[in-house]
Amino acid sequence: MGTDQIFFKSTPLYKEYLLLEAVEKNSKITQRELSRILSVAVSMINEYLDKEENLGYIRKVYRSSKDVEYIISETGKERVKLLNIQYLKSALAIHNAARKDITIFIDRIIQNGFKNIILYGAGDVSEIILQTLEFDRNLELNIVGIIDDSKDKQNTNLYDILVTDPKNIFNIDHDGVLVSSYLHQNTIEKNLELLNYDKNKIIRLFKD
Repeated sequence: MGTDQIFFKSTPLYKEYLLLEAVEKNSKITQRELSRILSVAVSMINEYLDKEENLGYIRKVYRSSKDVEYIISETGKERVKLLNIQYLKSALAIHNAARKDITIFIDRIIQNGFKNIILYGAGDVSEIILQTLEFDRNLELNIVGIIDDSKDKQNTNLYDILVTDPKNIFNIDHDGVLVSSYLHQNTIEKNLELLNYDKNKIIRLFKD
């Protein structure tokens, strides 16, 4: 990772962002709720809150011995904005790195003779592939269809391309199918096998 992605390396920084954002949205949030959001033990939340209070980002108001309200200061609100910008910058850097890797992969697909392909899996990976092709018009790869096993995704559109049932695969003029899912790639390949699909036309983005 480059320096632009340091936000994701620094767990305390990310947790600070989550905590301040949560307090800004709900001053009466409980420590148990904060522990769930930050994915830390409830016993550690006081330490996080004390640190933010010492920095002047929040103020504790005791309504009773057990009822505490956390008021975010103007400085705290500015801190949230700064952390949000850093978060978005890091997310963008990671997204751009992923898109670069996808571009290299698409080039390899084209060099292997594929030009009109179907994406199997209407998820995040397919979305990044479609974004990459939209961004770089020099990539001569056509997405002629998207198929997915999920009934909820079928008959919806992803970048103006209709998502259909995998059974329609032979009704689409294409020269290959890209398995665009990491979690379900084995299931997808088994489904293609059940459809007697040509193994030589299956394109794998993820290695086993």
